[in-house]
Amino acid sequence: GVIRLFLSLRDRGVPLWLNTALRELVMEEGRVIGAIIEKDGKRMAIRATQAVMLGSGGFEHNQAMREQYLPAPTNTEWSAGCKSNTGDAIRAAEAIGARLGQMENAWWCTTKAMPNRPYPFLSIVNKSLPGSIVVNKLGQRFSNESQNYMSFMKETFAKYKAGIPCVPQYMIFDHDFRTRRSVWPWALPDPMIPKAYFDEGVIAKGNTIEELANNLHIDVEGLRNTVLRFNEFAETGKDLDFQRGDAAYDRYYGDTSFKPNPCLGKIEQGPFYAVRLNPGDFGTQGGMVITEDAQVKNKDGDVIKGLYAFGNNAAALLPTYPGPGSTLGPAMTFAWQAARHLFDQTSG
Repeated sequence: GVIRLFLSLRDRGVPLWLNTALRELVMEEGRVIGAIIEKDGKRMAIRATQAVMLGSGGFEHNQAMREQYLPAPTNTEWSAGCKSNTGDAIRAAEAIGARLGQMENAWWCTTKAMPNRPYPFLSIVNKSLPGSIVVNKLGQRFSNESQNYMSFMKETFAKYKAGIPCVPQYMIFDHDFRTRRSVWPWALPDPMIPKAYFDEGVIAKGNTIEELANNLHIDVEGLRNTVLRFNEFAETGKDLDFQRGDAAYDRYYGDTSFKPNPCLGKIEQGPFYAVRLNPGDFGTQGGMVITEDAQVKNKDGDVIKGLYAFGNNAAALLPTYPGPGSTLGPAMTFAWQAARHLFDQTSG
């Protein structure tokens, strides 16, 4: 889809500038008429003949904005979003009076940040599969690992705020799980895994649950009791603590070869493994509040003439995660709405 759009721009002779950052929006007589940009390190002014359309990402790689708006703990290093998403468009729009919304939210998911890697890995499906659990420093589970990743993360933040030490958290599994699933970096043979991953506590291994806990520096008795209790749940098919596998969504990521609950599998075959998970994201949800035609509103609720926004620099329209595509669907739809509205305004 992106390539088709690029070819359409090329066919029409529209230049596509890379390495170009938005610095300011320019207004004249109450209307946005252009922007100050920085291209390859050089500032220049661009005048818009009709309007300015903002379709950038969010602010996931702006640590100051994360600390201002998002729940704690928060860190750019945990985000899998594009590193150039530093909230430039949002800040430029706010500077001319745009109303912002959903700034406290992001597209949350657990991530795995590995040393010397530019981006963390998403960790969405693995923790949902039978034969793994997620525990805190006390060695205790604190949530339903198979629920959708947004809900899991919101529960993580709520419990962290309440004083439950669930950051960092660790996905625990056994040799059988490692054999069945592809879990980075445990998908590699042990000799190929960088020593730094062990040294920095990102991963750990132990021949017994107790040894694993010691190597992770988490509570030994807590982890032992948690695994024993979870294995009982796998036997009965009923998670009495967090109801994992009761919902249809949970079972979607399950494995029907595990009976009686496709989301519950025992952790009993050594050696045992762990991967540290962080409260990450793949983008933020907050941004400019827009109309049904993607026009940006000001703080009084009126339209800022000459300014449109869509994508992750606009306030999310489907923030509660109705399903996959909650970012791309609205982005495409409101980009179309913006173009149609502008065409109607200028052709009339």
